[in-house]
Amino acid sequence: MGESDWQIDRRTVLEAIGIGTVGLAGATNVQARSTVQEGEVTVTAVWTDDEEEDFLAVVDYAEEETGIDISYAPRDTETLLSQTLMDYETGIATADIVVLPMEGRVRRDGEAGHLEPVGDLWDEDDYTTDHATVSVNDEVYAAPFGGDLKPGFWYRQSFFDDHDLEEPDDYDAFLDLLAEIDGIDGVEAPLASGNGDGWPLSDVTEAFILRQDDGHELQVDLIEGEADFTDDRIITAFEELQELHLEGYFSEVRDFGIQYEFFWSNETPLYFMGSWTPAFGAIEDPEDLNYFMLPGAEAMVTSINWFTIPAYVDDPDAARDALEAIISADGQEVWTERGGFVPTAVDVSEDAYELDVMRDLTEEADEVELVPDLDDALGDPFQAEFWSQLLGFWAEPDQDVEPITEALDDVLQETVGDDEA
Repeated sequence: MGESDWQIDRRTVLEAIGIGTVGLAGATNVQARSTVQEGEVTVTAVWTDDEEEDFLAVVDYAEEETGIDISYAPRDTETLLSQTLMDYETGIATADIVVLPMEGRVRRDGEAGHLEPVGDLWDEDDYTTDHATVSVNDEVYAAPFGGDLKPGFWYRQSFFDDHDLEEPDDYDAFLDLLAEIDGIDGVEAPLASGNGDGWPLSDVTEAFILRQDDGHELQVDLIEGEADFTDDRIITAFEELQELHLEGYFSEVRDFGIQYEFFWSNETPLYFMGSWTPAFGAIEDPEDLNYFMLPGAEAMVTSINWFTIPAYVDDPDAARDALEAIISADGQEVWTERGGFVPTAVDVSEDAYELDVMRDLTEEADEVELVPDLDDALGDPFQAEFWSQLLGFWAEPDQDVEPITEALDDVLQETVGDDEA
């Protein structure tokens, strides 16, 4: 799994309001009423639309396996993270099972007494991650469900075929490809700029960090507080992004879901996105999808959806039974077969992948370094500042990049210092 044991987060779209660190110190495990319905297990996560349908298929499996009625209520990530924090501080379970996209948040909630230990529900040998990732004082506070891989730039094979385009084998070839795409009629810009309050602009930025010398080590060192954001390689990454901006290669910034529609219509033909891409509704023919890593990058960002049980649920045994069925290899295989899903359970058969591109993606992930998502691993205040700075950079790309990296280094040191306190 690479040189780090980190396995982090998902597509977190938390606004810059400092949620991650608010009010956890001194929190007490006060029992209070639950918001869940009696006689059923409720789950809340960020999956909507097509992803919600895919998860409900897993729910159907878990209901049949356990005999438990399970309901699902989606929330946007900002609401999920803020509402659970407020509920937990007053001793309320937002749901029987809460899917958190950040393992740093899991550890903070566990340390504060807000979560039930669940380490006995999953064996490390049966999953692609380990207990230490979500443990505090030897207690494990989450269980892994699907993983996300963020491999690189997705494109439509038909578009490449129609215009005799080829995947680039080095960075100069990448620049040539962008110039060629930029000259094609109907193209707004070669590169899609997806947004959700700063994500996934952060993902493509991390790719340019990873393509620098020893970029995978640099990313881990930043997370562990052993590198500065003023490192020359970070400045180079921003300067490379700036060059692409000034060439007009990045599109208008749009919500990441809406941007898929422009991507599919070949108006923004290259979109740096994650393994969930084939499952999005705008993707009319997933078999037309392919991807390539940013030339120079020898690492891929990975993340996990963590299932947690609040300490305030009325029936923790029922929640545990439902959670165990959902995260099982059989439960994860249900979504794997539907596409856009990378299981963390190692016993899911490779035959479950209906799409060649998903099978190829997981095979390539086995051959490269896997690193955590930078901002989700660090959390706030770094994450909020990172997103804010990137939104400003995308809006005014001709600005000097060094003040950006200096401001981010200041908040990086603050964040790392908070974690070590």
